[in-house]
Amino acid sequence: MVGNLHTFYSMLRSAFSEHSFSTSYWAVLFNPAYIARRGLAKSITHLVKQLSLDGSGVWLDVGCGSRPYESLFNVEKYIGMDVEESGHPSETKRYDIAYDGVLFPIDSCSIDGVICTQVLEHVPNPGHLISEIERVLKPGGRLLLTAPFVWQEHEKPYDFTRFSSYGLRHLLEPHFCILEHQKTTGSIETIAQALSIYLHNSVTLNLPGWSYIVTLALSAPIQIMGLLWQRIVPDKEDLFLDNAILAYKLGQKL
Repeated sequence: MVGNLHTFYSMLRSAFSEHSFSTSYWAVLFNPAYIARRGLAKSITHLVKQLSLDGSGVWLDVGCGSRPYESLFNVEKYIGMDVEESGHPSETKRYDIAYDGVLFPIDSCSIDGVICTQVLEHVPNPGHLISEIERVLKPGGRLLLTAPFVWQEHEKPYDFTRFSSYGLRHLLEPHFCILEHQKTTGSIETIAQALSIYLHNSVTLNLPGWSYIVTLALSAPIQIMGLLWQRIVPDKEDLFLDNAILAYKLGQKL
């Protein structure tokens, strides 16, 4: 009996892990943060398509983690860079270059494009990170950046900042020209996502598999209703989860 339960919970853990970055409709049953992941993936996929990548060029993934978006990039070389210690378990990171948190170990004007997703909020000095990204990019090089506006504190204690759409533009515009700026979710989706995460993290019992039960019984229905109501209710687009920006470095191309 105990062995059967252990097998069952192992299967559940595998299913939830597999769907952590999935945007399929079924993933809402497994992921209490499905709305956030779905919104980010849709925006990132759209912005990558605007790049019209042709298999050439070198791209750098700053704060790459598990490199969830690498498959979207048709480039000659994709480099992952991350810090050794952060709010993410080190065993989940797949980086090629270790970053000391100060200077990128990369030559100036040597990179064709940078992707940096959900990293800026974990940096004590976001302006410095943007300056380093600007330094290593070639003139005209592209930056695909996402950063949160509404989200709970996470990866503690490495969580420092949130960004309004205006604040993020203000941070970027001395160095970059913004080509497109998306808000990844609507207001109702944002409220539903916040409630889903709140319940998942607050309705707790010390029982094996309890978090999975809460996700299926509470988080999933709330997120489904949020996604449906977002299609019906008018939205002023001033409450959202994440910013997604495509920009290019100012300066004459080499």
